[in-house]
Formats: sequence, C-alpha cells, structure tokens
Amino acid sequence: MMFYALALVPLALACGPGTGPITDKPTLKFTYSPPLAWTYSPVKTGGGQSLSQTAAENRINSDIEFAVLKAVESYGYSTSGVMVRNAVDASNCQLVDTAGTCAATRFDTADGAVTVKCGAAVAVRGAKIDAKNTKINMINSTITVTSPIALAQSNWENVATKVWASLTANAGVKFYGLIE
Repeated sequence: MMFYALALVPLALACGPGTGPITDKPTLKFTYSPPLAWTYSPVKTGGGQSLSQTAAENRINSDIEFAVLKAVESYGYSTSGVMVRNAVDASNCQLVDTAGTCAATRFDTADGAVTVKCGAAVAVRGAKIDAKNTKINMINSTITVTSPIALAQSNWENVATKVWASLTANAGVKFYGLIE
C-alpha cells in the first residue's frame, strides 16, 4: 500500500487540478522569427544556417519535440505515448551579403534569429537598415500534442510556457508574444 501511495506523489506535485476544458490533444499557436538553424539557403548558406531544407526540418522537429517532452516531464507526467506534430516549415532565407546590403528578398539577423525581411536594396545591416523598405519576419505556426493523459487547459498553458522558454533559450527562437 505504501508503494502505491509513493507512486502517486509525482502526480500530486504536478500541475494541480487545473481549470478550463480538458483535452488530450491541445494545439499550441505562436508567432515567431526562426533561429538560423531552422533556415537554409540553396543559393549560399550563411553561418549558423542548416545546409539543406531536410537538415533544417530535422532540427526543427528535434528542437520542438525535445521542448514539449521536457515541459510535460517537468510536471511529473510520463512522456510515454506523447506525440508531437508541428506545422513549422524550414525557411528558405538567403542572408544579407558580407557588405551588409539588404537587397530585395534577403534576410537579416538579430541575436541569432532571422528577424528582418528586406524589401528593396537599401542601406547596410543593423541599425542602418531603412525601416521603410523592410518588414519583421514574423511567421505564424502551431504545435499539436497528442497525449495519453487528458489535462485541463491551464495545465497545457503551463506546458506551453515551458516550451516557449526552452525554444527561446535552447533553440534561439524569437517569439512575438506567448504561445497560446
């Protein structure tokens, strides 16, 4: 009997009862700029970029799956049977050239994330890029988790917060807001 009681301790210390609808298949929505490793360029690969679309997709899948499984596990839940699917695509991003000219259809980086999409040939990279001819490289996407254990919405929100923190710190993703 004591063994049975001890087996329940991790679950009792987990997320708590939670609030909101209960589901075993939440979809996490977010807006982000990809880290260099989630991008590639068939023309010329820049430092930190993946060498191919396949390599970038593999990196995306492993980064996201690791973040989700670690977040679920951190609340004391088993990750056995948890499946992670994402709609994140590898981004084809030719980076600005060494001179820093932000030519049309090229991208610039900040803190390891591909955050700026150039519009027309403008000034050099960094603070000197003409903001009128650029836009923030923001991408909307989702992660769907299928779990053998149904959790309350608030529990999945806690997991999403940890996924956000992990992808920010470990993968270099730049998020625009929290994961919903």
